[in-house]
Order: sequence, then C-alpha cells, then structure tokens
Amino acid sequence: MVRRVLEYRPLIPQSALDYVKDVFESGCLAGTCGRFVKLFEDALARFLGVKYVIACSSGTSALHTCLRSIGVSYRDVVLVPGFTFVATASSVLHAGAIPLFVDVSLDDLNIDLTDLEYVLKRLKDKSCVRAIIVVHIGGVPAKLSEILNICEEYRLELVEDCAQALGAEYNGKKVGTFGKVSAFSFYPTKTITTGEGGAVATSDENVHNIARMFINHGEDRRYHYVMLGYNYRMSEINAAIGLAQLENIEYYIESRRTFAETFIREVSSRLGDLVSFQKPAPGCKPCWNLIEILINLEKLNVSRDRLVQELKNEGLRIISVAYPEPLNMSPLFQNIENLLPYEINIERGLLYRRLKNCMYICSRVITVLVPPGLSEDDAHNAAEIFINVLRKFCSNL
Repeated sequence: MVRRVLEYRPLIPQSALDYVKDVFESGCLAGTCGRFVKLFEDALARFLGVKYVIACSSGTSALHTCLRSIGVSYRDVVLVPGFTFVATASSVLHAGAIPLFVDVSLDDLNIDLTDLEYVLKRLKDKSCVRAIIVVHIGGVPAKLSEILNICEEYRLELVEDCAQALGAEYNGKKVGTFGKVSAFSFYPTKTITTGEGGAVATSDENVHNIARMFINHGEDRRYHYVMLGYNYRMSEINAAIGLAQLENIEYYIESRRTFAETFIREVSSRLGDLVSFQKPAPGCKPCWNLIEILINLEKLNVSRDRLVQELKNEGLRIISVAYPEPLNMSPLFQNIENLLPYEINIERGLLYRRLKNCMYICSRVITVLVPPGLSEDDAHNAAEIFINVLRKFCSNL
C-alpha cells in the first residue's frame, strides 16, 4: 500500500463554481436577494424532513437564533454538556441566559442522562430551567428518546446542536428533527461547508417566523422592526457553495461512514484496550464528522501532545484534539457571575462543579477529522499510521 499524507480538505464540486459564477454575473450577492439562499433552504428542509430552514451566517448565530426563537432570555437556565465547542454555551450567554453544565457519558461522549437528572433534581428553582441543548458529538446521535422523556417530565424545550451531525439518524429519523428547533454548522470541517455558515431547522411556524425576523434585524417587512434582531443572514455566495454539495450529500455522508467504520474496526482489532471509541446507542446511525479516540495513556510512555505531533509528522494531519479542556473549566465560564447583568440564583456547588467524565475525556482524547471523499484504502492507510505510532510508545505491543 502506498502511504500518502492525509490532510483535511473540503470537497467542492464543479457545480459550486458554476453557481458562484452565476451569483457574480447576477450582481446580487447578499442574502436579501434570496435566490440561492432560498434554493439552499428548501433543499436542506427536504433532506431533513422539516417544514422550515433559515440559513444563517454561522453555526453560532444559528444557536443564538434557536434560543431566542423559543423565548430564552434573562435569568433562564439552559442545560448544556461540558464536552462541546464553546458556541453551544456562549450562545446561551448571548441570549442573556445562564448555561448550566452537565457531565457526559464515557460511552458515547454525549450528555449523561444520570447527571442530567441529578442536576434537575438538585436545582432549588426548577421553573427557571427553559431548555436542554443536546450536542451530537462527532456526528454520533445522543440518546434522544430518553432525553425527550426528561424534557416532557420537566417541561423543557429540546434544542439540538447538530453542528457535527448533518445526516446522522436516530431510529430512522434525521437528527435535528426531534426538538422544537435545531442548529447546524457549515464550517469547512462539517458534513458540507459554505465556508462560514449555519442554519436553523424547525417545523413550528411561530418559531420559524421569529427566527426569520431575528436574523434580519428584527423586521417583519421592509424597514419595519418589531424586535431586536441581528444581521445573521447567509450570503448568496455561501448558499451557492452549499447547494452544490447538498445535491450530492449522500456521498459526503457515506464516504465518511466508510472511512470511519473501517478505521475504527482496524484500530480496535489491533490495539485492544489501548484505545476506546464512541459507542453509539441502539438505533443510532452516525455520520462520523469526527472520530473521537480515548487513549489509555497509562500504557504509553508518551504525553498526549507528543503523540499528536508524532501522528502529524508521520502524515496523519487530520489529527486534532477536540476538546482539551472541559468547557465549564475555561476562564470564560469560571467568570460567569461577572458576565451577566443580574444575580445568578444557583448554588455555587452546582454552578462551578467539576465534571468527572469530561475531565477524564479531555485529558486523553485524540480526534480524527474525517474529510469527505476518502476511500477505504485511505482508512487502512490512516489506521496503519495510527497503529504504528502508538506501538512505538507501548512496550506491550
């Protein structure tokens, strides 16, 4: 097998260049023109099986829009997992609400149901909790049936953060369609990319109407403003790039699945308990935006950072660390009481607690970014590099 350097590159089809040329020739580049943005929104809505999609400027703006569209505001509490990208929780702050962190499961690395129940039962004022943001880490769906039961019991809204999960399924249904509203990202490392961009998905007409106004300066008709909004619109250029990929999205998803499943199978069979991977729950069909690997560092004579550098040096440049620190331990969220213009009525032991599983995961996780379009041979190649590098630092293999 010929070894080659594996780097992350988006897969942009020729049709995207044709569409962008069309945009330039039209002379109308802004999202207010509505042509390619509308085509992109409609195509994504059909793919997901929802009534409405609102294209946004980023995944972060999409999350902020989701929260405001269901009425999250000052003094509300939103439960978020501690193992995720900053936007999941910073969007709560942007909405003026309080992100309260929940631990994650060591099995699928998604929000832990036992800890979720623990937090809800320990909160003295449960009426302040408005929503749960569920993140499908790496494109592996969270346990949505159980989470929906908890939402029903405590009368909470479910917001799905599907930034890494476009195309993943749970019990035969696309993720992003289980809660009242969901957010997607189209950053270059996501299932499809628009360069920068995101989307809100919903089948609720009222949520759609509010979200549509919110991303467009709060106007319900031209120059008539009914709420405080933002300019979170997607441009025609971004939408044109995204539309071209949406037209062949199954290939983007399936090529990732083939790569990830082959890589996981080969590495697991040859490295045993030196590594562990996410274990999707029954009914889950991941789209594998990322492969999260937990390394048994006790058996290796090397630090995690040195291991990452060695893997990159050997040609596996799709390696990263997502994420090296539990989100609630970052200075931003350790300073949360000084960020909000009101007193937080949550006991400090709950607001600032250490999340045991998040800390364990963050100390030993290595991430494989999964580009679209790679082959089974590429997966074998990547697995061979990975195995050989780890064996170099393990005397028992």
